[in-house]
Amino acid sequence: MEYTLSKSEKKRRAKMVEKLAGELVMLSPVEINKLDCAAEIKEDLREAGKLKGGARKRLIKYITKVLRRENCEPLLDFLSKRKGSKLKKNRDFHELERLRDDILSDTIQADREARSYAENLAQDWVAPTVEIALKKMPGLDSDALMKSARSYCRTRKAAHSREIFRTLKAAAEDLRFSEGGTGR
Repeated sequence: MEYTLSKSEKKRRAKMVEKLAGELVMLSPVEINKLDCAAEIKEDLREAGKLKGGARKRLIKYITKVLRRENCEPLLDFLSKRKGSKLKKNRDFHELERLRDDILSDTIQADREARSYAENLAQDWVAPTVEIALKKMPGLDSDALMKSARSYCRTRKAAHSREIFRTLKAAAEDLRFSEGGTGR
């Protein structure tokens, strides 16, 4: 099963990049020089810092357009270390939510297919999204994840959905700590 981003998800991500551009414009020229990005972007950021009103907004929109084609990870890291920005943390949170929703969708779809053949979903069935998550987060407890997904599928209780999210979040934090991150 191939996973594509919905139109709404694309818009949310574009909005996040726009917020990133807005925070970068607020940096001082000295801090802008320290950014790990193209010289053209740095120049546009310095120029936007001098502008006011509509001209500033238009330049921020243009910077957003340019940044959407770039890897924003170094810029997010810079802001979170220097300014305590929460953009990266929020982005990671939303990625985990999306992953949880995809796992639940896969499980519900598989359960419906099994029921159409008058069968129950096999206990050893694993959602394709869980396999994708295992590649990203090797410490993930897939058994607990699938148990909660199957429970949610049967009962539709939000507690099972929250348990999936907690499992994903714990695995992501373990990965971040093992890579030498700060955990923030």
